[in-house]
Amino acid sequence: MTRRFFVDPATLARDDVTIDGDLAHRLAKVLRLRPGADIALFDGSGHEATVRIDRVDDHVVHAGVIERYDGPSEPRVRLSLYQSITKGERFEWLLEKGTEIGVARFVPLIAARAVVTTKGESNRAQRWRRIVVEAAEQCGRASVPEIGEPVRFDAAIASAPGVLLLPYEAAGDIAPSVQSALNADIDALFALSEVSVFIGPEGGFEPSEVAAAEAAGAAVVTMGERVLRSETAGLVAATLVMQAVGELG
Repeated sequence: MTRRFFVDPATLARDDVTIDGDLAHRLAKVLRLRPGADIALFDGSGHEATVRIDRVDDHVVHAGVIERYDGPSEPRVRLSLYQSITKGERFEWLLEKGTEIGVARFVPLIAARAVVTTKGESNRAQRWRRIVVEAAEQCGRASVPEIGEPVRFDAAIASAPGVLLLPYEAAGDIAPSVQSALNADIDALFALSEVSVFIGPEGGFEPSEVAAAEAAGAAVVTMGERVLRSETAGLVAATLVMQAVGELG
């Protein structure tokens, strides 16, 4: 299988392709690709190309386009996942797996009970970006998910697009499931073509946050009787949305 790599759109504007920076280092020094090797490049616009490496210099890889084609289609419903920031590698795991199943945008959420540190925030954002790029390369997506700036819950619930869902561990037996909530709002779902899901921190949402979400038009939903870790809840909710809109199987 031909390896896929994400590049800036300008890279694919010509048939003679020049690759530099970190990707050139990966190709030349890490993967040790040599002239004659074929790789696939995509730029997030839905277009891809197979290129053949012509020359490998110290910091630049030169290649030529041998075929252009449309990449795989993205989900017809755009999913924004407002995920409370979790500790250590758990958030990064969610970014990787969420990218694989079709999340279009991740927004780090700062809820009332969240424990958030700002130390190394710039480096953290760069690392998050690299994770979703590599996940998109691996899983065959045509575009790379966006990663928004961290946002507080009140600002997020006021500006989130599309149909709004808030899974809540204390929602109770009468709360709808993700599937039934989307079915109840099916006309809006496909008219807006967007869903925003809000996932609480380890301590859960404050009741005042749940009330604010309901006031903003969000459906408070249940994902069953078991209490999930924050990152598990994010992935499960995203999977249920993708299943409900016909993107999984």
